[in-house]
Amino acid sequence: AGGAADLRVVAYELAAVDDDAAAARARVRAALRWVGEPDVAVHLVGLPFAEDLARLRAQHTDLDAFAAALPDAWVDELGVVGTPPDARRRLEALQGAGADGVVLIPAGPDPLAALRSLARALPG
Repeated sequence: AGGAADLRVVAYELAAVDDDAAAARARVRAALRWVGEPDVAVHLVGLPFAEDLARLRAQHTDLDAFAAALPDAWVDELGVVGTPPDARRRLEALQGAGADGVVLIPAGPDPLAALRSLARALPG
């Protein structure tokens, strides 16, 4: 039987990489419209803004308005977002926090096209 040492931690992250960090953030922000739903709360435990996020969600009945109101810093923390160097730093931070692997979930209207941009964040 395996023990704790046999467990792998995998982070599943919405991701968008672009030379324009704001454009990448906008794609991830739109995909985060569900992050304020009650069944997601367990995944936010320990984040310094979890309670603020719940309050923000309570203020917005429209999911798109809620997503639009998410602060940039929260979007950056909830995904792999920004320029290739930004994304690489986030991947390194996830690894430093204990993630053995990261699954990038392309955000935006064309997920297959997004794969090329996500590849720009990968080392080497």
